[in-house]
Amino acid sequence: MDKLLFLDNSIPDDLYHPLFYWQPILLLPFDVCRVCAGELPAHPDEYSHIFISGSTASVLENSDWMQAEMELIREAVARGSVILGSCFGHQIIARALFGHQAVRRRSAPEIGWPDIEIITDDVLLGKSSRTIHGFLFHFDEVCDLPPDRATVLARSDTCEILAFKLKDKPVWGLQPHLEMGIVEALKFLDLVQGDGIPEKKSFFSASENFPKDSGRIIALMKAFQETRPGAV
Repeated sequence: MDKLLFLDNSIPDDLYHPLFYWQPILLLPFDVCRVCAGELPAHPDEYSHIFISGSTASVLENSDWMQAEMELIREAVARGSVILGSCFGHQIIARALFGHQAVRRRSAPEIGWPDIEIITDDVLLGKSSRTIHGFLFHFDEVCDLPPDRATVLARSDTCEILAFKLKDKPVWGLQPHLEMGIVEALKFLDLVQGDGIPEKKSFFSASENFPKDSGRIIALMKAFQETRPGAV
C-alpha cells in the first residue's frame, strides 16, 4: 500500500507550521518526521511518496540535519520514490542533487502574488503557456540546474526557476506556497513583519502583485499522490 513520509522542516520558534497547511490535502496514509530534531525514518524504503516542507531556515546553511536530509533525498531519488518539495523543500532537493551551486541568496526577497508563468507541460502544474497565481515568500532560490537532468516548469519576472522536475524520475520542486490561500498568506505576512517584508495593506493598492490565487493546489496534490513510484 502507498504511504507518504512528510518531512517537516520547521525549526524551533518557526512562524511557518507546514503540517497545518498540508494535512488537509494529504490523501495517503502518512508519517511525520521533524527533521531539525533529528527525526528521520528507520526504514525510508517503506514510503512510496515523500513530501518535503518549507521552513524559515536558509537552505544555504550547513547544519547536520540538512546534511542528513540531503542524504535521505539522494537515496530516495535512487529508489524511484515519488517526491515533492515545497519552498525550502524545493531548494534542498536542488542542493542535494546538484550541489551548493544550485541554490543562492536572492538580491531581494520575492514576496506576494506575482505572475507565475508555466513554461512546460507537466502532470502537476498543467499545460504550458499559461499564467497562474499563488503566494510566494522566499529569500533563497534555485538556480543553474543542468538542462540534461532537470526541466524548468515555471518562472516569474524575477525568478527563473519557480518549479522543476527531474527528467527521468518522479521528483518535483515547487517554490510557490500554493497551499496557502490568500487569507492565510495575509495572516502570515502579519506574523513575519520585519526588514524587507512589505505590510499586507500594500498589496491591496498595488496594480500588480495584487493578491490572487488560481486554486491549483488540489489538482496538483491529487496528481502527486496518484503518481506511481518509478514513473518518469
